[in-house]
This record gives sequence, structure tokens and C-alpha cells, in this order.
Amino acid sequence: MAKLVLAAGVPHPPRLVREMQDAPGQLRGEALFKQVAGYFEAAAPDVIIELDSDHFVNFFYANVPAFCVGIAEESEGPEEIWVPMPHYVVKGDVKMGKGLLGYGLKSNFDLAAAEELRLDHSMMVPLHFLNPNMEIPVIPLYVNGFAAPTPTARRTFSLGRMVRKFVEQWEGDQRVAILASGCFAMDVGGPLRGWTDDNWVGTVTDLLENGKYETLARRATAQRMADAGNNSTELLNWIGLTGAVGDTKPLFVENDGGSGYAVWDLEGGRK
Repeated sequence: MAKLVLAAGVPHPPRLVREMQDAPGQLRGEALFKQVAGYFEAAAPDVIIELDSDHFVNFFYANVPAFCVGIAEESEGPEEIWVPMPHYVVKGDVKMGKGLLGYGLKSNFDLAAAEELRLDHSMMVPLHFLNPNMEIPVIPLYVNGFAAPTPTARRTFSLGRMVRKFVEQWEGDQRVAILASGCFAMDVGGPLRGWTDDNWVGTVTDLLENGKYETLARRATAQRMADAGNNSTELLNWIGLTGAVGDTKPLFVENDGGSGYAVWDLEGGRK
């Protein structure tokens, strides 16, 4: 049977790769990404399930699924020409992706599926650091954290639980890492731009550190996330991840402005 061995949450600022190149060793995010990457390398996953939100690259208001599984043989990105980072080709795992789709549907999740994808910065910035040679296949699992109305935090938490159950019953022997990317509190181009809801960031961090994942899902209402900034519903990606980690507490949780970095060891033994 397959095994979920590692979980991690990171941010995905579109200019982060270039900013690190321009100021090597000076940004806190560089050290934090290296820390997370060390755990990824030690865990040696065979496949990554990445929970993320599309930024109007694959989906727009005419058709925005709450949850969508990517089942492409390969995809490319980032597609946004204004994102200054390398362009990559990312391998998929069609068999396992279709297995997740079927299992999710049987578990009463109305999942959409995409056999063609264009990967945006939200997918590619984390993979640049954590899958640098793009040798590990990736199954994108999109959560609509960008275009209201979004799925509820409780439903997204249940999605993560379903993903864990799927992995544990999968007939393959893959070592699986689950990766979530998004901010805790951020406003992009809106009236709160430049302001961070430190109270909400502190609340999210505290609940993550103490393994109070269901409490986080309960408190992360649509209104509370909206109050933290117009991009803050990306927290749903993290909440989906917490549904998959069970009772395991993170090895660490670190803040960087309105974003966070965290790792969960789901095998035991890593410190």
C-alpha cells in the first residue's frame, strides 16, 4: 500500500525566486524554504499531491470548480509571463490521479478533473524549491481559494481526510508527500494592501502548532478570512493539508509576514 510520509505548507509569492537571486542569503524565506527542502529530500517521496489555488490561469468566473484533480501526463509553467522564474515541465501521475478522482467521487466529493493544465506561480514557486529537477511526479489538487463563493473550511478539511484515506488504500507502494501553498493573511491590490492581520496570523499559527486543526477549520469562516485580506482564503489549502495529517503536530511552524512555513513528519524519526 502507498504511504503518506510528509506534509508541508509554504507560500508562493510570484517574485520570490527573483528576489532571492537578487539578494542571496538575505531573505528569511530563503532559509525557510531550504529548511523545508531538507525534509523533502530526507523523506524521498515518489509523488507529490499539491493543494493549491488557481489564479485565473485554468479557471475563470464562468467555470470555477470547488475542487479539481489534475490528471495530465505533464504540464508546464509558470504560464504568467510577468513571473520572473525558470519555466518547467512537470510530470504527472495519471494513474494515481485518476484513482484519487474515483475514490473522491465514491466518497461523495463532487470533484472536477482536468486532463490539460497550465501551471501558475502558485504551483511552480513551491516546486522550484522542493522539486528542483522536476523528477517527482505531481498530482495537482486545486482548491478554490480565490473566487468567491469558496468551499467551506470544514468541507476542505474533510477533503484532506479523504486524501489520506485514499493514499492508505492505494494498491501501489508510493511514498507520498502532501504539499499545500498559500498565505494566511494578505491583500493583493486592495484597500488593505501593505497591512497584515497579525492577530489572525498569530491565531492560525498557534492552532497549527498545537494540532488544533478542527478548531482552525471552524474558526476560518469565509468572513474571517476575507477580513484578513482579499487573498487570505488561500488558507483553505493549508486546512486541506491538516485534514490529511491526522493527530500529528508539525515539527515547526514559522511566519514570514502574512505567510507561513511548516513541516509534518508522518513517518516518525525526523527532527
